[in-house]
Amino acid sequence: MTKSLVQYFIKNGHLDLPTIGVLRWSKQESVWQNNQLTAPKETIILDRIVANPTKHFYSFLAEDLGLSIEQAHVQFENYIADFTSKKIASLNIGSLGTLLKNEEEVSWNNLYNADIYYKDITINPSINSDIVNEFPIETKKDYWWVWTILIVFIALALIFYKQ
Repeated sequence: MTKSLVQYFIKNGHLDLPTIGVLRWSKQESVWQNNQLTAPKETIILDRIVANPTKHFYSFLAEDLGLSIEQAHVQFENYIADFTSKKIASLNIGSLGTLLKNEEEVSWNNLYNADIYYKDITINPSINSDIVNEFPIETKKDYWWVWTILIVFIALALIFYKQ
């Protein structure tokens, strides 16, 4: 079941957990500030809102587990009910994180760390003049007009030679 939930989350960016909330993939885009491009921020957050899974979720789960939609619905409800019925429990959602329950308080321990993939970039717009002077720009001289005149003279010489 956990593998299917992780796959659904990765594909859709959210996971509705009845009576618990919604796991969402949150992304903040990078921003340019003071000659620095700040890295984008990505996290998985738990929104404590009431949300029920959609038919799309249950059909995905049924297909992934090889069950009917009704059986997938029952198994998922039992999976969540097992977690919510305990006073102290944890529910591991693969490599994404863990839901922790202490009495009635549910919290999310995020294991996804995007900071290892994205780093801030600092731009220094200074040009080293020694490097510029060390390698002079080579200009290629174009003598196409010389070749054109030469070919025209050869063509005219051949025309006069034939007559």
